[in-house]
Amino acid sequence: MRCLVGLLVLTGTAAAGPIATTASVSSAAHTSEGPTLGVMADVGLPDGATASVVVRPVRPLRLELGAAHDGVGPGVRAGVSWIPFGTWITPTLGISCGRFFESDANKLVRTLSGDTTFSSPLLDKVGYDFASARVGLELGRKHVTFFIHAGASVVTGTVHNVDMATQSGMSSGTTSTVTVSTTDPHVRLFSVSATVGFIVYLF
Repeated sequence: MRCLVGLLVLTGTAAAGPIATTASVSSAAHTSEGPTLGVMADVGLPDGATASVVVRPVRPLRLELGAAHDGVGPGVRAGVSWIPFGTWITPTLGISCGRFFESDANKLVRTLSGDTTFSSPLLDKVGYDFASARVGLELGRKHVTFFIHAGASVVTGTVHNVDMATQSGMSSGTTSTVTVSTTDPHVRLFSVSATVGFIVYLF
């Protein structure tokens, strides 16, 4: 979450910078460097589906802030991308981080499996934080940009109700007097990360 807060501060600082410039400089930058404000939609792992607002305070730098959904529950994401060239096709380098808030994942499992009776205490509260670093390729110069990004992510979260799941498994079909008590473990995973999407610049 500290990563997300840091990116939000950076986004606000960089976005506020152009406001302090004079009207003539701002007008010249807009004319020479193209649109600076747009909307972005993408899907990927572990980001889920995300809709964001993007700002380019200077041509090589793009800031983003958006809302996401991973099929289980809602989340938020912030990111920064470096676009070194102003050509129709260009490589990019970006970092992002976000959080998916804890939600009930049993509904998704029941939908996918078709088993309306499925229920696991381990899935009652599923959520995670993630931080990603990616390289990518972007097509399009001004008003519409298509992109594909790939890299690596660190995903962290807490597995809840381990004691309830363990107790349920031990007592299933038997009579048990054993009580299991454990602390919900905090887990960290390293995974491949990728997104694909597009940006439409408005102004």
